[in-house]
Amino acid sequence: MYYNKLTKKVRFNIFGIDIKFQLPKKIKDKNERFENLIYELADPRTLAHIKLPKVLNLNESLDLLMSAKNSFARFGDGEFKIMMGESINFQKYDKSLAEKLKQIIKNKTEGILIGIPDTFGYCQSDYFRKILAHFRSELYKYITFDTTYIDACITRQFRFQSKTQGENFYNKFKSLWNEKDIVIIEGKGTHLGIGNDLFANAKSINRIICPNKNAYSKYNEILSISLKQSKDKLFLLALGPTATVLAYDLAQKGYRAIDIGHLDIMYEMFLKNAQKLIPLENKIVFNSERSSKKFDYCKDKKYYNETIVDLS
Repeated sequence: MYYNKLTKKVRFNIFGIDIKFQLPKKIKDKNERFENLIYELADPRTLAHIKLPKVLNLNESLDLLMSAKNSFARFGDGEFKIMMGESINFQKYDKSLAEKLKQIIKNKTEGILIGIPDTFGYCQSDYFRKILAHFRSELYKYITFDTTYIDACITRQFRFQSKTQGENFYNKFKSLWNEKDIVIIEGKGTHLGIGNDLFANAKSINRIICPNKNAYSKYNEILSISLKQSKDKLFLLALGPTATVLAYDLAQKGYRAIDIGHLDIMYEMFLKNAQKLIPLENKIVFNSERSSKKFDYCKDKKYYNETIVDLS
């Protein structure tokens, strides 16, 4: 049996079936606290003790990413869980990975933008609200409050007030690689840009294909191959927590690397006018699909012509 004291998560195996659950956090006098909450929040003495990280909104984040030759490393729930000692669906906990993430989130190096979700104050996500209710104090140990972060969710947008607003948003992103030679580093089955025009304006595309599970186990190999590429090329990364570390390390070596994460999937959802995530042909959308063999083969021959290394 496995038990994490910090996250209160229990995991054990019965007859080959992996079972995991989280112990509930006890809150004393719950009703009384909620009844009095609005009055406590209205008191300036309460607000004086509230700390919030500085996170730019989506438009400010995108404008800053475009305004200079910055690299970009993202943090989301997966990176936070690994920092707290947990494995996630597609990446086993690794102590060196966790320590590296803790170092990167405090980064103050010029030219490297760090993204965290803009959910620490006003929060529209029930999922992140639950995470913060349990682990805010722990996450605050890692965050630097005199640093301005950009919104990590910049790469997860597909619902906009209008089609024109969405088109303008993605056209800004596309301008980052307009007429540039790009290197895509992605997990097997991700197939970034295949079947859409997201990278149609790039000058050229090379791909380095990595495992879609536990990619960090091949990190040294991935980094070594990346460092053999020209510094004139723009690196676009979609490889979970491994991409966060890789974007940072490449930037330290003088490359420009942008962790674009789910951008391709979100663009597909936008084009299809989807209101929620839906399955896509020949692309991994959901973590449960990572073990499926149907994503091993890509129908587009261009994908294989662009692939220079396959580490999967």
